[in-house]
Amino acid sequence: MYWDATYRVATPLFLGGAKAKDKAELRPSSIKGLLRFWFRAIAWPRLQKWEKVKDLESTIFGSTEKQASFLLTIQKQEGLTEIKSDRWPNLYGLHYLGYGLTTFKGEVIRPYLKAGGCFTIRLHLKKEMPQDAIHYLPLTLQALGLFGAAGARSRKGFGSLSLETLTCNGEEIWKAPKTVEELHTSIKTFLQEIDIAGSQNSLPEYTAFSSHSRVWIALTGTNALNLLNSVGYEMLSYRIYGRESKGKHVLPDGKDAEQNFSPDHNLMLNFCRGKQISTHPERVVFGLPHNYYFKTTGDKIEIAPASKDYNRRASPLFIHIHAFAQRSYAVVITLLPAVFLPARERIEISSKHHKMSVNCNVNYNHIINFMNRSAFSRDKVVVWP
Repeated sequence: MYWDATYRVATPLFLGGAKAKDKAELRPSSIKGLLRFWFRAIAWPRLQKWEKVKDLESTIFGSTEKQASFLLTIQKQEGLTEIKSDRWPNLYGLHYLGYGLTTFKGEVIRPYLKAGGCFTIRLHLKKEMPQDAIHYLPLTLQALGLFGAAGARSRKGFGSLSLETLTCNGEEIWKAPKTVEELHTSIKTFLQEIDIAGSQNSLPEYTAFSSHSRVWIALTGTNALNLLNSVGYEMLSYRIYGRESKGKHVLPDGKDAEQNFSPDHNLMLNFCRGKQISTHPERVVFGLPHNYYFKTTGDKIEIAPASKDYNRRASPLFIHIHAFAQRSYAVVITLLPAVFLPARERIEISSKHHKMSVNCNVNYNHIINFMNRSAFSRDKVVVWP
Protein backbone atom coordinates (compact mmCIF):
# COMPACT_ATOMS: atom_id res chain seq x y z
CA MET A 1 0.00 0.00 0.00
CA TYR A 2 1.25 3.50 -0.79
CA TRP A 3 0.04 7.09 -0.78
CA ASP A 4 1.13 9.81 -3.19
CA ALA A 5 0.64 13.40 -2.04
CA THR A 6 1.34 16.41 -4.27
CA TYR A 7 1.94 19.79 -2.64
CA ARG A 8 2.03 23.25 -4.18
CA VAL A 9 4.49 25.73 -2.66
CA ALA A 10 2.49 28.92 -2.10
CA THR A 11 5.12 31.19 -0.53
CA PRO A 12 8.95 31.34 -0.60
CA LEU A 13 10.38 28.15 0.90
CA PHE A 14 13.54 28.54 3.00
CA LEU A 15 14.54 24.90 3.35
CA GLY A 16 17.95 23.29 3.21
CA GLY A 17 20.44 21.00 4.89
CA ALA A 18 23.56 21.69 6.91
CA LYS A 19 24.43 24.58 4.57
CA ALA A 20 20.97 26.14 4.39
CA LYS A 21 22.52 29.61 4.24
CA ASP A 22 24.20 28.67 0.96
CA LYS A 23 21.72 26.35 -0.75
CA ALA A 24 17.96 25.76 -0.69
CA GLU A 25 16.73 22.26 -1.40
CA LEU A 26 13.91 19.86 -0.71
CA ARG A 27 14.94 17.10 1.68
CA PRO A 28 13.02 13.88 2.52
CA SER A 29 14.24 14.01 6.12
CA SER A 30 12.74 17.48 6.55
CA ILE A 31 9.40 16.36 5.12
CA LYS A 32 9.36 13.34 7.43
CA GLY A 33 10.01 15.62 10.39
CA LEU A 34 7.04 17.77 9.39
CA LEU A 35 4.81 14.71 9.14
CA ARG A 36 5.89 13.68 12.64
CA PHE A 37 4.82 17.05 13.98
CA TRP A 38 1.42 17.00 12.30
CA PHE A 39 0.84 13.40 13.36
CA ARG A 40 1.32 14.45 16.99
CA ALA A 41 -1.01 17.39 16.47
CA ILE A 42 -3.87 15.29 15.08
CA ALA A 43 -3.43 12.22 17.31
CA TRP A 44 -4.14 14.03 20.57
CA PRO A 45 -7.97 14.30 20.33
CA ARG A 46 -8.34 10.50 20.27
CA LEU A 47 -5.37 9.37 22.37
CA GLN A 48 -5.39 12.15 25.01
CA LYS A 49 -2.05 11.09 26.55
CA TRP A 50 1.48 11.99 25.44
CA GLU A 51 2.71 8.49 26.31
CA LYS A 52 0.15 6.92 23.95
CA VAL A 53 0.96 9.40 21.19
CA LYS A 54 4.69 8.80 21.61
CA ASP A 55 4.28 5.01 21.45
CA LEU A 56 2.18 5.17 18.30
CA GLU A 57 4.54 7.73 16.76
CA SER A 58 7.46 5.34 17.31
CA THR A 59 5.49 2.53 15.67
CA ILE A 60 4.62 4.59 12.61
CA PHE A 61 7.61 6.91 12.20
CA GLY A 62 10.31 4.85 13.87
CA SER A 63 12.69 5.56 16.73
CA THR A 64 16.22 4.76 17.83
CA GLU A 65 14.98 1.23 18.55
CA LYS A 66 12.85 0.49 15.49
CA GLN A 67 12.44 1.44 11.86
CA ALA A 68 9.50 3.38 10.47
CA SER A 69 6.51 1.48 9.11
CA PHE A 70 6.88 3.25 5.76
CA LEU A 71 9.43 4.53 3.29
CA LEU A 72 9.28 8.18 2.22
CA THR A 73 10.55 9.19 -1.21
CA ILE A 74 10.22 12.32 -3.32
CA GLN A 75 8.74 11.17 -6.62
CA LYS A 76 9.00 14.39 -8.62
CA GLN A 77 9.69 18.10 -8.38
CA GLU A 78 8.52 20.80 -10.77
CA GLY A 79 9.23 24.51 -10.76
CA LEU A 80 11.17 24.59 -7.48
CA THR A 81 13.66 27.16 -8.74
CA GLU A 82 16.32 28.27 -6.29
CA ILE A 83 16.52 32.03 -5.78
CA LYS A 84 19.92 33.10 -4.46
CA SER A 85 19.16 36.75 -3.73
CA ASP A 86 16.10 38.97 -3.72
CA ARG A 87 14.61 42.18 -2.31
CA TRP A 88 11.14 42.83 -0.90
CA PRO A 89 11.18 46.61 -0.38
CA ASN A 90 8.44 48.27 1.64
CA LEU A 91 6.78 44.95 2.51
CA TYR A 92 7.01 45.59 6.23
CA GLY A 93 4.79 42.68 7.17
CA LEU A 94 7.12 40.25 5.39
CA HIS A 95 10.15 41.79 7.09
CA TYR A 96 8.48 41.27 10.46
CA LEU A 97 7.37 37.67 9.84
CA GLY A 98 10.66 36.81 8.15
CA TYR A 99 12.93 38.05 10.92
CA GLY A 100 16.31 36.39 10.33
CA LEU A 101 15.56 35.76 6.66
CA THR A 102 15.41 39.39 5.58
CA THR A 103 16.90 42.67 6.67
CA PHE A 104 14.76 45.58 7.79
CA LYS A 105 15.33 47.05 4.32
CA GLY A 106 13.84 43.96 2.70
CA GLU A 107 17.00 42.28 1.47
CA VAL A 108 16.61 38.49 1.51
CA ILE A 109 19.74 37.04 3.10
CA ARG A 110 19.15 33.32 2.49
CA PRO A 111 18.45 31.38 -0.71
CA TYR A 112 14.95 29.98 -1.10
CA LEU A 113 12.83 27.87 -3.42
CA LYS A 114 10.50 30.00 -5.50
CA ALA A 115 6.75 29.84 -4.86
CA GLY A 116 4.55 28.21 -7.46
CA GLY A 117 6.45 24.95 -7.82
CA CYS A 118 5.20 21.58 -6.64
CA PHE A 119 6.48 18.21 -5.51
CA THR A 120 5.08 14.74 -4.89
CA ILE A 121 6.03 12.49 -2.00
CA ARG A 122 5.24 8.78 -1.68
CA LEU A 123 4.71 6.93 1.58
CA HIS A 124 5.09 3.20 0.92
CA LEU A 125 3.97 0.99 3.79
CA LYS A 126 6.11 -1.99 4.68
CA LYS A 127 4.65 -5.49 4.83
CA GLU A 128 3.90 -5.42 8.55
CA MET A 129 1.55 -2.47 8.58
CA PRO A 130 -0.25 -1.46 11.80
CA GLN A 131 -3.88 -0.49 11.30
CA ASP A 132 -3.24 2.82 13.03
CA ALA A 133 -0.73 3.72 10.30
CA ILE A 134 -3.39 3.16 7.65
CA HIS A 135 -5.73 5.46 9.61
CA TYR A 136 -3.35 8.28 10.52
CA LEU A 137 -0.94 8.62 7.59
CA PRO A 138 -3.42 10.01 5.03
CA LEU A 139 -4.79 12.37 7.69
CA THR A 140 -1.26 13.52 8.47
CA LEU A 141 -0.64 14.24 4.80
CA GLN A 142 -3.84 16.30 4.74
CA ALA A 143 -2.91 18.23 7.88
CA LEU A 144 0.39 19.33 6.36
CA GLY A 145 -1.40 20.55 3.23
CA LEU A 146 -4.27 22.35 4.99
CA PHE A 147 -2.49 24.07 7.89
CA GLY A 148 1.24 23.65 7.44
CA ALA A 149 4.41 24.90 5.84
CA ALA A 150 8.06 23.87 5.60
CA GLY A 151 11.43 25.42 6.30
CA ALA A 152 12.46 28.48 8.26
CA ARG A 153 9.66 30.72 9.64
CA SER A 154 7.13 28.11 8.60
CA ARG A 155 4.72 28.99 11.42
CA LYS A 156 4.78 32.53 10.07
CA GLY A 157 3.54 31.41 6.65
CA PHE A 158 6.78 31.04 4.70
CA GLY A 159 7.00 27.76 2.79
CA SER A 160 3.23 27.22 2.91
CA LEU A 161 2.29 23.89 1.33
CA SER A 162 -1.12 23.29 -0.25
CA LEU A 163 -2.21 19.71 -0.82
CA GLU A 164 -3.31 19.33 -4.46
CA THR A 165 -3.80 15.58 -4.88
CA LEU A 166 -3.83 12.57 -2.56
CA THR A 167 -4.08 9.04 -3.87
CA CYS A 168 -3.90 5.57 -2.35
CA ASN A 169 -2.51 2.87 -4.63
CA GLY A 170 -3.12 5.23 -7.54
CA GLU A 171 -6.78 5.98 -6.71
CA GLU A 172 -7.88 9.45 -5.63
CA ILE A 173 -9.04 9.56 -1.99
CA TRP A 174 -9.19 13.34 -1.47
CA LYS A 175 -10.26 16.26 -3.64
CA ALA A 176 -8.49 19.61 -3.47
CA PRO A 177 -10.77 22.56 -2.64
CA LYS A 178 -11.21 25.08 -5.44
CA THR A 179 -12.95 27.86 -3.51
CA VAL A 180 -13.06 29.28 0.01
CA GLU A 181 -16.35 27.50 0.56
CA GLU A 182 -14.82 24.16 -0.44
CA LEU A 183 -11.77 24.85 1.72
CA HIS A 184 -14.08 25.49 4.67
CA THR A 185 -15.80 22.16 4.01
CA SER A 186 -12.50 20.30 3.61
CA ILE A 187 -11.13 21.60 6.90
CA LYS A 188 -14.43 20.99 8.70
CA THR A 189 -14.51 17.39 7.46
CA PHE A 190 -10.88 16.89 8.46
CA LEU A 191 -11.52 18.16 11.99
CA GLN A 192 -14.45 15.78 12.32
CA GLU A 193 -12.26 12.88 11.21
CA ILE A 194 -9.67 13.55 13.91
CA ASP A 195 -12.53 13.89 16.44
CA ILE A 196 -11.58 17.36 17.62
CA ALA A 197 -14.91 17.74 19.42
CA GLY A 198 -14.20 14.63 21.50
CA SER A 199 -11.09 15.98 23.22
CA GLN A 200 -11.08 16.75 26.93
CA ASN A 201 -11.65 20.21 28.34
CA SER A 202 -8.09 20.45 29.67
CA LEU A 203 -5.34 21.84 27.46
CA PRO A 204 -3.20 19.33 25.53
CA GLU A 205 0.19 18.45 27.00
CA TYR A 206 1.88 19.73 23.83
CA THR A 207 0.93 21.72 20.70
CA ALA A 208 -2.01 19.82 19.23
CA PHE A 209 -5.59 20.10 18.05
CA SER A 210 -8.20 20.14 20.79
CA SER A 211 -11.58 21.64 21.60
CA HIS A 212 -9.64 24.82 22.56
CA SER A 213 -8.25 25.24 19.04
CA ARG A 214 -9.23 28.04 16.68
CA VAL A 215 -9.20 27.65 12.89
CA TRP A 216 -10.20 30.65 10.78
CA ILE A 217 -9.95 31.60 7.13
CA ALA A 218 -8.87 35.24 7.45
CA LEU A 219 -8.14 36.79 4.05
CA THR A 220 -8.37 36.00 0.34
CA GLY A 221 -6.57 37.42 -2.69
CA THR A 222 -4.72 36.76 -5.93
CA ASN A 223 -1.15 37.37 -4.72
CA ALA A 224 0.20 35.04 -2.04
CA LEU A 225 3.14 37.24 -1.05
CA ASN A 226 0.93 40.29 -0.64
CA LEU A 227 -1.49 38.27 1.49
CA LEU A 228 1.32 37.12 3.75
CA ASN A 229 2.56 40.69 3.94
CA SER A 230 -0.92 41.84 4.97
CA VAL A 231 -1.09 39.32 7.81
CA GLY A 232 2.41 40.26 8.89
CA TYR A 233 1.56 43.96 8.89
CA GLU A 234 -1.47 43.29 11.09
CA MET A 235 0.71 41.36 13.53
CA LEU A 236 3.33 44.10 13.45
CA SER A 237 0.67 46.74 14.14
CA TYR A 238 -0.88 44.67 16.92
CA ARG A 239 2.29 43.73 18.76
CA ILE A 240 4.99 46.41 18.57
CA TYR A 241 5.32 49.53 20.68
CA GLY A 242 6.82 51.54 17.83
CA ARG A 243 9.97 53.60 17.45
CA GLU A 244 10.08 57.17 18.72
CA SER A 245 9.92 59.83 16.02
CA LYS A 246 9.13 63.52 16.49
CA GLY A 247 7.54 63.04 19.88
CA LYS A 248 5.43 59.99 19.04
CA HIS A 249 5.88 56.27 18.38
CA VAL A 250 5.43 55.03 14.84
CA LEU A 251 5.47 51.86 12.74
CA PRO A 252 8.16 51.31 10.05
CA ASP A 253 5.97 53.01 7.44
CA GLY A 254 5.47 56.08 9.64
CA LYS A 255 1.93 55.32 10.82
CA ASP A 256 1.12 55.83 14.48
CA ALA A 257 1.76 52.76 16.62
CA GLU A 258 -1.29 51.28 18.33
CA GLN A 259 0.67 50.36 21.47
CA ASN A 260 -1.76 47.60 22.44
CA PHE A 261 0.85 46.17 24.80
CA SER A 262 2.14 49.34 26.43
CA PRO A 263 2.04 47.64 29.88
CA ASP A 264 4.65 45.18 28.55
CA HIS A 265 6.86 48.09 27.51
CA ASN A 266 6.49 49.81 30.88
CA LEU A 267 7.10 46.56 32.76
CA MET A 268 10.38 45.94 30.97
CA LEU A 269 11.44 49.56 31.36
CA ASN A 270 10.89 49.23 35.12
CA PHE A 271 12.99 46.07 35.06
CA CYS A 272 15.81 47.98 33.35
CA ARG A 273 15.63 50.59 36.09
CA GLY A 274 16.14 47.93 38.73
CA LYS A 275 12.59 47.83 40.02
CA GLN A 276 11.14 44.58 41.31
CA ILE A 277 8.61 42.96 38.98
CA SER A 278 6.44 39.88 39.60
CA THR A 279 5.19 38.93 36.13
CA HIS A 280 6.32 38.59 32.53
CA PRO A 281 5.12 40.54 29.46
CA GLU A 282 1.79 39.34 28.04
CA ARG A 283 3.32 38.96 24.57
CA VAL A 284 5.32 35.88 25.56
CA VAL A 285 2.19 33.91 24.59
CA PHE A 286 3.37 34.35 20.96
CA GLY A 287 6.49 32.32 21.77
CA LEU A 288 9.86 32.38 23.53
CA PRO A 289 12.51 33.74 23.50
CA HIS A 290 11.01 37.21 23.48
CA ASN A 291 13.46 40.12 23.32
CA TYR A 292 13.45 43.86 24.00
CA TYR A 293 15.84 46.65 23.15
CA PHE A 294 15.54 50.14 24.60
CA LYS A 295 17.39 52.62 22.43
CA THR A 296 17.17 55.33 25.08
CA THR A 297 19.02 53.27 27.70
CA GLY A 298 20.90 50.79 25.50
CA ASP A 299 19.43 47.89 27.47
CA LYS A 300 18.83 44.52 25.84
CA ILE A 301 16.44 42.13 27.55
CA GLU A 302 15.93 38.46 26.80
CA ILE A 303 12.94 36.53 28.09
CA ALA A 304 13.13 32.74 27.88
CA PRO A 305 12.30 29.59 29.85
CA ALA A 306 14.42 29.49 33.00
CA SER A 307 15.43 25.85 32.57
CA LYS A 308 18.13 24.99 30.04
CA ASP A 309 15.99 21.98 29.10
CA TYR A 310 13.43 24.35 27.53
CA ASN A 311 15.39 27.12 25.83
CA ARG A 312 12.47 28.09 23.60
CA ARG A 313 8.73 27.75 23.17
CA ALA A 314 7.51 27.88 19.58
CA SER A 315 4.49 29.97 18.71
CA PRO A 316 1.08 28.27 19.03
CA LEU A 317 -0.14 30.37 16.09
CA PHE A 318 0.17 28.97 12.56
CA ILE A 319 -0.20 31.08 9.41
CA HIS A 320 -0.84 29.11 6.22
CA ILE A 321 -1.36 30.52 2.72
CA HIS A 322 -3.52 28.08 0.79
CA ALA A 323 -3.30 28.02 -3.02
CA PHE A 324 -6.30 27.23 -5.20
CA ALA A 325 -6.11 26.00 -8.79
CA GLN A 326 -7.31 29.35 -10.16
CA ARG A 327 -4.19 31.13 -8.83
CA SER A 328 -6.14 32.59 -5.96
CA TYR A 329 -5.24 32.20 -2.30
CA ALA A 330 -6.67 32.15 1.20
CA VAL A 331 -5.05 32.71 4.58
CA VAL A 332 -5.73 29.98 7.14
CA ILE A 333 -4.88 31.00 10.72
CA THR A 334 -4.76 28.21 13.29
CA LEU A 335 -4.30 28.58 17.04
CA LEU A 336 -3.36 25.41 18.92
CA PRO A 337 -3.36 26.27 22.63
CA ALA A 338 -1.57 23.83 24.92
CA VAL A 339 0.28 23.75 28.22
CA PHE A 340 2.72 26.56 27.50
CA LEU A 341 5.60 25.26 29.64
CA PRO A 342 5.90 22.19 31.88
CA ALA A 343 4.53 22.45 35.41
CA ARG A 344 6.65 24.60 37.75
CA GLU A 345 8.78 25.81 34.84
CA ARG A 346 9.50 29.51 35.31
CA ILE A 347 10.27 32.28 32.85
CA GLU A 348 13.59 34.09 33.16
CA ILE A 349 14.01 37.78 32.39
CA SER A 350 17.62 38.92 32.02
CA SER A 351 19.66 41.91 30.95
CA LYS A 352 23.27 42.98 31.31
CA HIS A 353 22.61 44.19 34.84
CA HIS A 354 19.66 42.17 36.15
CA LYS A 355 18.25 38.67 36.14
CA MET A 356 15.12 37.23 37.71
CA SER A 357 12.51 34.52 37.14
CA VAL A 358 8.72 34.67 37.42
CA ASN A 359 5.86 32.19 37.21
CA CYS A 360 4.53 31.33 33.75
CA ASN A 361 1.02 32.70 33.30
CA VAL A 362 0.05 33.14 29.64
CA ASN A 363 -3.31 34.24 28.27
CA TYR A 364 -4.26 32.86 24.83
CA ASN A 365 -6.94 35.52 24.47
CA HIS A 366 -4.20 37.89 23.34
CA ILE A 367 -3.76 35.75 20.22
CA ILE A 368 -7.52 35.43 19.70
CA ASN A 369 -7.73 39.24 19.85
CA PHE A 370 -5.18 39.38 17.02
CA MET A 371 -7.28 36.94 14.98
CA ASN A 372 -10.29 39.19 15.59
CA ARG A 373 -8.69 42.29 14.05
CA SER A 374 -10.98 44.31 11.82
CA ALA A 375 -8.71 43.83 8.80
CA PHE A 376 -9.74 40.17 8.77
CA SER A 377 -13.47 40.75 9.26
CA ARG A 378 -14.47 41.10 5.58
CA ASP A 379 -13.23 37.67 4.46
CA LYS A 380 -13.21 35.88 7.80
CA VAL A 381 -14.75 32.43 7.95
CA VAL A 382 -14.72 30.71 11.35
CA VAL A 383 -14.15 27.01 10.76
CA TRP A 384 -13.68 25.96 14.39
CA PRO A 385 -15.18 26.17 16.91
